[in-house]
Amino acid sequence: MNKKGLIGIVIAVVIVIAVLLVGMHYYGSLSTSSAQLAKPATSNSILPQSSIPAGTFIKVNNQDYAPPGKVIVVEQSWLGCPVGAAASWAIYNVIKNYGNVSVEYHYSDPDHRPANIPGLIFTGFKSDGELEFYVAYVYNEYLNASYNGTPIPTDQLIPVGEQVLVEELESMGVPNATEVANTIIHYEVNVTVSNYGKPAALYVVPPHLNFAILVSGPNGTYIVDTPIVNPTTLEGYSPQYVYQHLDSFTQIIQASNMIQNIITEAYPTGECPT
Repeated sequence: MNKKGLIGIVIAVVIVIAVLLVGMHYYGSLSTSSAQLAKPATSNSILPQSSIPAGTFIKVNNQDYAPPGKVIVVEQSWLGCPVGAAASWAIYNVIKNYGNVSVEYHYSDPDHRPANIPGLIFTGFKSDGELEFYVAYVYNEYLNASYNGTPIPTDQLIPVGEQVLVEELESMGVPNATEVANTIIHYEVNVTVSNYGKPAALYVVPPHLNFAILVSGPNGTYIVDTPIVNPTTLEGYSPQYVYQHLDSFTQIIQASNMIQNIITEAYPTGECPT
């Protein structure tokens, strides 16, 4: 082989080696990047929120406030709350699958806008075993007294409501009642709803604990503290009509599905209730 042919072979070998090295480096970088992108969020990614979106659940921590093997659903509302009245239909539509629910037909405060929204007042719940449901109504029908009629000055609605909420959850035997109440209070009073620019309790007039649903189980705790069903969509209907035509109200069905999905998410994989 002449000198020129030998030099050609050497150059060809060098080129092949260089291509292989570049390819291996690129592939390794691509694999590393893909692995990083595919890496799921860890429990450490649940941080205290400075603001939350309206109308949807968020995971607020990794604490399990429920008894072992169960999930709890805790609603905070008031007797005349139009937001609570509208949401009651979606809540009922879900929890009726987990036990025996006792309710009364009701209308929201006729003097609070929107007025006279048809709803349900929950008077009892007997669980079939997987889910426990609790509801605390902190104010009366007209937002001028506690649920049992003790007058509350307008400028004291929030602090008195906080006290009543803690007392009510404790009296009902809610597991970890103080922690549950404090979580609800924190997100209603201190955390801004991004759509509102204010916390939920400060957005309404007069400021008061308005409405929240907390769901907690082995996978953590979730909360929503703004309307999940627009109360105005139910204006003009009777509670009896809504009850008999639940499936015809799109927002009620969508909110029901959202609640059910969060209940399922609160359970470990393979153990979720259905």
